[in-house]
Amino acid sequence: MRKFLTSVLAFFLISLAASVMLGQEKKVIDHSVYDGWKSISRTQLSADGKWISYEVNPQEGDGWLYIVNLETGRRDSIERGVNASFMPNSDVLVFKIRPQAAVTRKAKVDKKKPDEMPKDTLAILILSEFQLEKIPRVKSFSTPKNSSSWFAYLMEKEPVKRAKPAPKDTTEVAEAEKELPEEKKEKETQVKSDGSELIILNPLTGERHSFKHIVEFNISDEGNKIGFIQVEKDSLERSYVRLFSTTNQEHASIFEHTGLAKGFQFDEKGNQSVFLHSSDTSKTKVFSLYYLGPKSTQAAVIVDTLTKGMPEGYHVSDNASLRFSKNGSRILVGTTPRPVPEPKDTLLREERYSVDVWSWHDDLLQPMQKSNSAQLRRRTFSAVYHIAKRNFVQLANEDMPELSISMKGDGNLAIGANPKPYLKQTSWEAGRKRDIYLVDVNTGQARLFREGHDAGVSVSPGGTYLLWWNTEDRNWYAQPTEKGQAMNISAGIPFELFDVLHDSPSEPRPYGTAGWMENDRYLLVYDQFDIWKLDPAGKEKPVNMTGGFGRENNFWLQYRKLDQDTDFVGNKDDMLLTALHLHNKKSGFFTLNASAPGAPRELMVGDYRYWDLQKAKNAPVFVWTRSTFNEFPDLWVSDMAFNGARKLSNANPQKDDYWWGTVELVEWTSFNQEQLQGLLYKPEDFDPAKKYPMLVYFYERSSDGLYSFTNPAPSRSTINRAYSVSNGYLVFIPDIPYREGWPGPSAYDAIVSGTYAMIERYPFVDKDRIGLQGQSWGGYQIAYLITQTNLYRAAMAGAPVSNMISAYGGIRWQTGMSRMFQYEQTQSRIGGTLWEKPFHYIQNSPIFWADRVETPLLMMHNDADGAVPWYQGIEYFVALRRLNKPVWMLVYNDEAHNLRRRPNAKDLSIRMYQFFDHYLKDAPMPAWMEEGITYDQKGLTDGYELVE
Repeated sequence: MRKFLTSVLAFFLISLAASVMLGQEKKVIDHSVYDGWKSISRTQLSADGKWISYEVNPQEGDGWLYIVNLETGRRDSIERGVNASFMPNSDVLVFKIRPQAAVTRKAKVDKKKPDEMPKDTLAILILSEFQLEKIPRVKSFSTPKNSSSWFAYLMEKEPVKRAKPAPKDTTEVAEAEKELPEEKKEKETQVKSDGSELIILNPLTGERHSFKHIVEFNISDEGNKIGFIQVEKDSLERSYVRLFSTTNQEHASIFEHTGLAKGFQFDEKGNQSVFLHSSDTSKTKVFSLYYLGPKSTQAAVIVDTLTKGMPEGYHVSDNASLRFSKNGSRILVGTTPRPVPEPKDTLLREERYSVDVWSWHDDLLQPMQKSNSAQLRRRTFSAVYHIAKRNFVQLANEDMPELSISMKGDGNLAIGANPKPYLKQTSWEAGRKRDIYLVDVNTGQARLFREGHDAGVSVSPGGTYLLWWNTEDRNWYAQPTEKGQAMNISAGIPFELFDVLHDSPSEPRPYGTAGWMENDRYLLVYDQFDIWKLDPAGKEKPVNMTGGFGRENNFWLQYRKLDQDTDFVGNKDDMLLTALHLHNKKSGFFTLNASAPGAPRELMVGDYRYWDLQKAKNAPVFVWTRSTFNEFPDLWVSDMAFNGARKLSNANPQKDDYWWGTVELVEWTSFNQEQLQGLLYKPEDFDPAKKYPMLVYFYERSSDGLYSFTNPAPSRSTINRAYSVSNGYLVFIPDIPYREGWPGPSAYDAIVSGTYAMIERYPFVDKDRIGLQGQSWGGYQIAYLITQTNLYRAAMAGAPVSNMISAYGGIRWQTGMSRMFQYEQTQSRIGGTLWEKPFHYIQNSPIFWADRVETPLLMMHNDADGAVPWYQGIEYFVALRRLNKPVWMLVYNDEAHNLRRRPNAKDLSIRMYQFFDHYLKDAPMPAWMEEGITYDQKGLTDGYELVE
């Protein structure tokens, strides 16, 4: 007789058995604990470095906003606080308080209208007094960037009063209309608006100003001006644009006209402003650009369809963000063809035909055209208005649609690009070739600079040099923007400047640049370890800024920019460097004197992962996170020398209640005689005298993650390392190098050799209870491996490619792209077309060797997968099913490549570990594996119950 146990009971029994056996009070992580595990986000320091705020949010439920005084140590928390922002003077913290998650859920269950749903509350905290004010039903708020104690917020619209059902008796209706008060009738004819109430507030003084019918507002960086747009509707729509001065607390109307205004923007100082306006009352609108200068009182139109330089049939686009150049001398806009009203369709649905016409002349395949259609409808072409000259210049166009202006919009040179001649090649080439143009921002004249260029071209911050990476000789080139020849400025560096671990048939990318030094005098670039100083004029030899310290000590050194507003590197202050040891994976920070190249000075290095470092804007205060597999990435704070470092947060104290694990770096020699690294995770209560089942997970290279923490969480597609070790599994994660043309055998050489190395080296590995798990590219490798070896007792593959021939001709449905490029030049690494290398496509495809499979396989392949077409999973499933091999496939409906919906992720976690527990721990088989779930049973049973 079969005995059924619910999954909840099964989890309880497993946890209980583990606790009894271990004689400890610690608990085993199960699937019920995920929701309460928290993460830290939105960490920020006040400008004076005295305060820090951060959010601690659970995976489900209500979180907390924490506010800490770094001088006194005072710590306060606000339940459900989010999106905090310190005022520039560090005296006020503004944030929102979300409604309770349970209240919002109930409102959704009750099918409340949008305006009846629970709304956010605005919270204003005066830090000196720790005085908190709450304002309900706030939609959004904005604080200035650089100064001022004023800010603004927009209220939610009041809920619409639902009309009561009309009386059934028509006589009663007539009488009701007669008795309607005059004031009631008058209200019904008042102006209507889609806007809300805007409040402008100084929380320190309590001064407050209110404006109705607001649809949009913007606060200047300096906080001296607030611009807003009012829209009122009677028979016609009417827009008002107004400016409020926080200096004298007065407001003025700068524009009033029938139609729609939108897109209000200030220049950096708040002295100039622009916006768009259309007087069209139809759905299709043509916009004009309005400008208010420093001495003007009324905005005036400066660009419309009749402006000299405007292409015929074009207008200023409302899909491009308006902005001023850095110094405020120019207005950067976008133009687009004027919209054409769609003709009224008089055909019935059943009278229309619907067909996609695929043509070999098309630059892009039809699915890619469909994927890009919304973007194409909103496309804009860059243009500039020179304020002093009152001159409009169109810069980009159909034949040069991409353009960027140097020096944050102030430069006289722009870089234009045209990808159109090479669009068809994107179906099979990994690179993105473009014709590069140099464009005169004053005249719009463009000249071809580089044809078919497959890397970016940029302009130095001071506008002196052009810079680009040359893929032909793999060097950096510079050329003066005025006069001069292109020069190879990195030829004197004796080391590779590109990714030496690149192992696909595509062109390797450079390690990149650290930035330019003051006045464009030098360029800093990376090799695999160190930072080099290059003379863009080509007169001086390259200088190793870090004195070869990185290469000598196996550290990968990278410059960490602390002031995001500066354009140059290392002018006055020392350069902060981050460091990762490429062998033992230690990390930390060094400092380098930019004016005296040589070995950097160590600040802090340890057996941790250090990341997310921030500096207070006006104070020598750092905040960062550090982690190991055993240590959650909590927040730490110190001075800029990392002295006095102290831990600030403790987001997951419950971790100490659970069995966790350890991780170590392991090395071995592959079948291909390469020295490889990997990670081996062990349970916390590890006993070397015992035998343990082992899960082998992989993608490509993962060993750099030695010190990364894993939060227990439901699986979107892969195993959870913390859950696995807590439940008595070893986890082995090998690095995989690849050989062109042989991705499957390359995976076999690394993964199987690594597995055998673990078996031979460590007697505690149970060689008869080893499982495989991976997703996407990892899923493909699993599908291939089980055709080549019976070493593994069970395997779970997410979204695996099983047939490289059919996949080669398939579509990545999310982008609409052909998959050819992936097989010829990128991850699949075949290195040729199907007709050039048919044997390679067959040899690397699991489907052709399906009859060799003896390993039970669980797959997940979702029917809305936009990366790997789910028919790849179907092909493998039906082949193994016909061969009478044990195979299951989970298909989550309307789900992506990796699961997005949390209930689906929880379900996958349960089923995946039930699968492994059965094969690797001899746990009873769950009903969904033993009996399946028919279509009629779908949604009525989960089949989690275990069958004895």
